[in-house]
Parts: sequence; C-alpha cells; structure tokens
Amino acid sequence: MLKRIIKKSVIAILTIYAIITISFLMVRFMPGDPLMHLVGQDRYYELLQDSPAELERIAQRYGLNDTLWDQYIHYMQSTVTLDFGIAYSNNQPVLDNVLYRAGWTLLLSVPTFIIGGLLGAVLGTIAGWKLGGTFDKVLTPVLLFLNTVPANCIGILFLVVFAFKLGWFPVNGMTSGGLSGLSKTADILWHGALPLTLLILFRTAGNFLLMKSNVSQIRDEEFITTAYSKGLSDNKVLFRHVVKNATLPFVTSLCMQLGGLLSGSMLIEVIFGWKGMGELFYSAVNTRDFPTAQLCFIISAVCIVAGNLLSDILIAAIDPRIKEGKFEY
Repeated sequence: MLKRIIKKSVIAILTIYAIITISFLMVRFMPGDPLMHLVGQDRYYELLQDSPAELERIAQRYGLNDTLWDQYIHYMQSTVTLDFGIAYSNNQPVLDNVLYRAGWTLLLSVPTFIIGGLLGAVLGTIAGWKLGGTFDKVLTPVLLFLNTVPANCIGILFLVVFAFKLGWFPVNGMTSGGLSGLSKTADILWHGALPLTLLILFRTAGNFLLMKSNVSQIRDEEFITTAYSKGLSDNKVLFRHVVKNATLPFVTSLCMQLGGLLSGSMLIEVIFGWKGMGELFYSAVNTRDFPTAQLCFIISAVCIVAGNLLSDILIAAIDPRIKEGKFEY
C-alpha cells in the first residue's frame, strides 16, 4: 500500500510539473510577440503608443529579454514562491485576487459536493436495487433530463421564473452590501440560494445515474446469487456486497469532483453574477489578464491531479485486491 501511494504521488508531482511547464511554453511559442499575449492586444498597442517604458518594464518583469532557459528558471522560481505578479484588471496581486474569489466558490461548491454526493448515492442505490419500480420510473426521467440539459439553459430559466417573474430571489450578485453579522449571512444565503440549488440538482443527477448504473449491474452478478443461496437477507446482500462493490467507481467520480471544487462552475457563476473562481477565470480570459488566467489554470489542474491521487489511494484502501497488487481498477 505504501509503495503504491509513493508511486502515485511521484506521478502526480511529475504531472503537476508538466502542467506548469506547459503553461510557460504556451505563451512563449504562440505566434506573435509574447508580450502581446501577456498584456492583451488592445493594451499592447495602447502602451506601445503612450507608454513604451511600461511595456519594457513588463518585459523585464517576465524576463522576456532573457534567454528561454533563464525565463523558464525565473518562471519556476516565481511559481514556487507563489509570486504570480499583478493582475491587469485591478492592479492587485494575482494571488490575493484568486484566494478571495476561491472563498466564494467554495461557499457554493462544498455544500454542492456534500449534498449532491449523499443524495446521488442514496437515491441511485434505491433506484438501482429496485430497478423498474415506481421510484425508479418517476425519478430517473427527471434526473436524466437535468443531466442532459445544458446548465446555462436551466440557469436562465431559474432567473426568469424565480428572480424576474416571482421576485423571490435577487437577479445576480453575492450580497446587497451595507450589512453585517447575521443579516449579512442571511443576505449571502439568499443570493446564493438559486445557484446553489441548481448546482446541487445537477450534481445529484450525475451521481444518481452513476450509482444506479453500478448497483443495477452488480445486483445481477453471480456472486449476488451465491450470497442469497447462503440465506442472507436483502439488506445484508445490499450493504455487504452490492453497495461495497458499487462504491469503487462512485468514489472515483467523487474524487474527480473534489478536484474541481476550486475551479467552480463557470457558466453558473457568470449567469448569477457570483464572483468566484469560475467567473474570475472567464473574465481573465476575456480581458486578456494573463497572469490571473494562468494561476486559475494551474490551481484547477493541480486540484484535479490531487483528486486523482486521492481516488487511487481511497480505492486501494477499499478494495483489498488493489492493495495486494492483484487487481488494477
């Protein structure tokens, strides 16, 4: 088990190193002046005309006048020391901007992960175990519909119905401002109710379909018939054999979702004006705020790699065949 963890950890570290290197090479090897890609085309020509000295300062800041190897060493040193420069959008440190937005994203993504995971697992287990029953026939079409319809379509529908027509919730934003204490907390919850509900519905739908598929397949396996032949009750067969085996791919999916906690749901955050990581990444790309977009990309990639690593460790802990090296899931 320890050897497996060390092996997977080394692979994860090398993967992160490769991702950071690729983010460095993308700008340097794109057609045109790398400085233009860093500051954006409009800002580049604006500075070229009005303030060439500022362009030179930016070039020196990123070492663009140095050799490619020197630039790479400087870039890696800055990354290791978490020095990602100044955001072009508000002239604030990029790391401070991203950490602030990450907190707002976690406010939505953590409850979504927990509630969506629990509901999806429980409802999917019931539907898969009683396949073809009333519960399955009623719930599956609804959640299948939610899982196939684009999030932006449902998000806009929620806004039209519950915000514009009924006026139950604010149109966008995270808080009304000017509040403190419990009033501010309640106001944030009011603003986040629609996007949070929508995210939970989508996450529950995906988890439900996965768990239902796993349970419905395992319940027809030969070892389940053998368990019944030993005189085990339905509940013992379900929890001792079916759920345990159905959990393996479900845990993998949950770990992948855990890796995406900080990246947020870009479309939902943009639609509801929720100033989280997803919305920040979207704005950074549109405004050519490259340092911010670069850090968002690196954080998202690192989280996904970490999620994969956690998945490998948990599955090895759950399934003894993997722990003993007899089975590769």
